[in-house]
Amino acid sequence: MKSFFRGIAALIIVSGILLFSDLQNRSHNNGISKSLHAGNSKAMFKISLVHYVDSPNSEDCEKGIRKALGENNLKENSDYSIKVFNAQGDISTLNSIAGSLANEKWDLVFCLSTPTLQVMMKKLSGQKIVFTNVGDPVIAGAGKSSTDHMPDICGVSTMSDFEGLIKLVKILQPAVKRVGTVFTPSEINSVAYKDNLAAAAKRAGLELIAAPAGTATEVMEAAKSLASDNIDAFCQISDNLTGSSGTSILKVSNDNKIPFYAFVSNQMKQGAMAACARDYFLAGFDAGEMGIQVLSGKSPGQIPFRNVSKTNFILNSERVAFYGISVPENLMKTFPNLQIISK
Repeated sequence: MKSFFRGIAALIIVSGILLFSDLQNRSHNNGISKSLHAGNSKAMFKISLVHYVDSPNSEDCEKGIRKALGENNLKENSDYSIKVFNAQGDISTLNSIAGSLANEKWDLVFCLSTPTLQVMMKKLSGQKIVFTNVGDPVIAGAGKSSTDHMPDICGVSTMSDFEGLIKLVKILQPAVKRVGTVFTPSEINSVAYKDNLAAAAKRAGLELIAAPAGTATEVMEAAKSLASDNIDAFCQISDNLTGSSGTSILKVSNDNKIPFYAFVSNQMKQGAMAACARDYFLAGFDAGEMGIQVLSGKSPGQIPFRNVSKTNFILNSERVAFYGISVPENLMKTFPNLQIISK
């Protein structure tokens, strides 16, 4: 009987601790919400969010941003209004969107790609901007470094883990010599990604064959040219064009039985064998948290650029079998957080 009452007492104590912790968390979030509105005389914050193109990366970033706003007790149509724009991959449309935004005053503008950031930097003088889904903000012109940057801009870099992917390729395909990727010459970060991948491959003793593409139709042709160059694997970089046309490259990979390694987790659902992928939902969430700081009154210029805080390593066992690859025993030791899926 005594042990029974001691158990009940323990449960009461634990419940009390959890309740106190939850109350503290609620108090913290309510404090954030109050501090946000303390500096804003308007009924709602006015936010805009601009996509360059429809892509899984960009969509996940938007979901992450909305999640961050919600977790800080900001409710859409109550605490803030948000207007979403999409240029559908057309730079003239993007410039028109920027012109429209420049005619209004926004509490915050979220930019979800490198082209979007570059255009908005030029057009939205004095407007507060938070970016994500941007590979290298310094190359894009947003500053000289992560701490020395334009005063109205901050955000999250999603620069890929090139060394990590090449390491994964080498352990799964020890005899690999040549890898290939399709890149977009008109996208500054695509060129930078291609160069970084080439450097990582060279350090590992591999050769990168890169094929340019300027349109969705050219993506398929570029992938076919890589297959004819006898590459051992596709290591497909992430950019706006190939991100929205990735299924074309995956088809060539599948038809020619050339393993496909991705930098985007969504391509695992489309047939990629493995991925070393930044978490774009978290990249959006991180940007949303930065946005909260800006709405609270902190200058974007005081917030350093940062890298997304998580990378996912994923392996599709069915695709491994399809390509006839033997999984080495030390795979999980080398990649202890590897996620293995079957579809």
